[in-house]
Amino acid sequence: MNDFILIANPISGKGHAKNVAEQGYAALTESGKQGQLILTSASGDAKRFAQEAVADGTRYVIACGGDGTLHEVVNGIAMAPDVTLGVLPCGRGNDFAAAVGIPLKPEAAIATLLSGTPIRVDLGRCYQNSPQLIVNSHQLKRDLLNENPLPTTDNRQPTTISSDNRQPTTDNYFTTIATCGYDTEVSRRAAKGTPLFAGTASYAYAAVETLFYYDPPAVCLEGDFGTYEGPLLLAATGITSRYGGGFQIVPNARIDDGLFDVCIVRPVSSLTVLRLLVTLFWGGHVGHPAVSMHQTRTLKIETDPPILLYADGEPMCETPATIEIIKDGLTVMTPRGM
Repeated sequence: MNDFILIANPISGKGHAKNVAEQGYAALTESGKQGQLILTSASGDAKRFAQEAVADGTRYVIACGGDGTLHEVVNGIAMAPDVTLGVLPCGRGNDFAAAVGIPLKPEAAIATLLSGTPIRVDLGRCYQNSPQLIVNSHQLKRDLLNENPLPTTDNRQPTTISSDNRQPTTDNYFTTIATCGYDTEVSRRAAKGTPLFAGTASYAYAAVETLFYYDPPAVCLEGDFGTYEGPLLLAATGITSRYGGGFQIVPNARIDDGLFDVCIVRPVSSLTVLRLLVTLFWGGHVGHPAVSMHQTRTLKIETDPPILLYADGEPMCETPATIEIIKDGLTVMTPRGM
């Protein structure tokens, strides 16, 4: 039985991930551990390799690559008992690694694999709901756009929220932030990449580009904080504080408190969006009148029209959907003394 499996995306970090993975594998085997180094070649490989390793009894699964590789590996080990995640960050954003203090320098990250401390952190789960029939949905959208209401904290049932009946689809898990609206479109464009920019600059470029075509949907969001019904620029639901390699969209989020931090932003002018983007680096957007911050254990989302949700920069499912927190749902190796 293997002590570990190291799953690496060889093209991450402009090909740097392959060298980092080989260094990590050598260090682990020289320490007396037995394991495998497996390189991915297509989308879905990392998840499949992780699932197979866990089924074979491997209890230490290491992801080497960007946020997409990590996302796949987490979905391969989610809910499996007694499995520890290791991370060798080699991507654009590395937002999860930053949240748990894993160094970006390969030597320090490899040292964490060998002598770090495992901690429990929260895990997010997203699944699609069975949609209900919405009578005259186009009129509903016009009404919501005209009203532009603030979130409420009453106990009434929102008229557009779906039931708890779930479609027979696979749950999707995530470790950082789930996005709905404008930032979903930004994530989709940023994932395509650009020859001009990399890292956070690539995300910022995509954010500006998205302004030219984004059409705010009408939404109904229901959580522990109550209900928000109205037009939406974005709703970011975070276990961790940042996405896009450094944008502090939910700056007070904690990775182990059993709660999502939710940032709801109502539609504003393109110029205001650009100003808010600058303040995201230090969380200065939270005081803007179009922004509201909340905490919740679950979030039900329905939109008109249906839209795709992203998390960890990866597509998850289409609305109507539910997002849930799993308290202490993931064990990850972190530097000592964290």
